[in-house]
Amino acid sequence: MATQKYGHLIKPLTIAATNWDEMPGAPAIGPGNASREIRLNGRDHLEGMNLNFSWGVHKGLGDWHAGMDPHIHPYPECLLFVGLDTANINYLGAEIDCCLGTEQETYTFNEPTAIIIPAGLPHGPIITKRMYSPRGFGFWAVELNSVSEITWFGNGSSGNPTQATGKYAHLVKSLKSSILIERGKSKDGQKPGPGNADHLTWMFGKELEGLNANIFWGFCSQPGIWRRGAGAHIHPTDEVLVYVGTDPNNIEYLGAEIEIDLGEEHERHIIDKPSVVICPAGMPHLPQVTRWVDTPFAFFAVNLSGERETKSFD
Repeated sequence: MATQKYGHLIKPLTIAATNWDEMPGAPAIGPGNASREIRLNGRDHLEGMNLNFSWGVHKGLGDWHAGMDPHIHPYPECLLFVGLDTANINYLGAEIDCCLGTEQETYTFNEPTAIIIPAGLPHGPIITKRMYSPRGFGFWAVELNSVSEITWFGNGSSGNPTQATGKYAHLVKSLKSSILIERGKSKDGQKPGPGNADHLTWMFGKELEGLNANIFWGFCSQPGIWRRGAGAHIHPTDEVLVYVGTDPNNIEYLGAEIEIDLGEEHERHIIDKPSVVICPAGMPHLPQVTRWVDTPFAFFAVNLSGERETKSFD
């Protein structure tokens, strides 16, 4: 039975939920934005980690930020546009414009995509042009700073987007090229357990223009252990593990129960709602077992190193 020594490292995502629908006239919120977002930061939620991230499901068309763009951050950021079709990680279900640079060059994509934003690079507007999936699509913003800092330059209009010349094309990455697990089989020769992802994409710093992070995203649908024959492991850098549901109408529903061990004592914890697990550098964590699944769920993680360094603990 867990002693709860590490209980403060597991937090429901709803501790940082914002309902934009209940805030008429909320600043910087346009018709294309999510009606509800989860925003966790290192200072208030992630035990001081140099990271903040947000998650939301987008179902509407139009400008995301109501004429407030472009904007900048004083730190690097990665934007992940992901689909919600748990049987097809390559399906986004939407067509999106994202403007980059002072020129506001417009890059259009219709598949799951990561966009790397170097510190100080103006970006926006982001506009959802078409929606093909009735479920909408998901969006993660990963910022390498303990709190979110933003400067808006919009004048109330959607800016002055221009045609893409390719100057910023290297910052726009299809997730298709970084799929590690597909249909439960790992491309690196490892044997994932039955509880591991059906489909998983994993991007490292070298694929993220030198970003000091590696990021993965995938869908899980089966019970069982995640890694066969493996116990706990450690990393020399901080990491977060995030579990979210795939019901676009209920951000508080996970649809599964997951058991995870934390610490050298193998303190056992149960996750049954959308949650983040904070793994400080050097803290043993895992194994983890999905005990049951009613609805396929999604798994997202960020490790604060461009390379993933892992050492077996036991």
